Amino acid sequence: MNSIEISGVLIEREAVRFTPAGIEVFEAELHHRSELVEAGRIRTLEYDFSAVSYGACAKRLNALAIGAEIRIKGFLAPRSMKSRRLTVHITEFN
Repeated sequence: MNSIEISGVLIEREAVRFTPAGIEVFEAELHHRSELVEAGRIRTLEYDFSAVSYGACAKRLNALAIGAEIRIKGFLAPRSMKSRRLTVHITEFN
């Protein structure tokens, strides 16, 4: 299974672009901060991550302002065919 659900604040967004097939693309950096319990102790997590989305979801995401806080659902995939670096692919958000 490859599924992710995470919240984040939109901190950086690329200019709107389209694939050669005319599908709208959203590419951005989001910032996540949370506290979790691990091994009986509270652990604070704070990091930035890259995200991408396509189509109708991308169109809605491209309309958001920098600083918007969103909860996303999606999956992890390599940034490109030759990359091992993972990117969050957003399929739903609110």
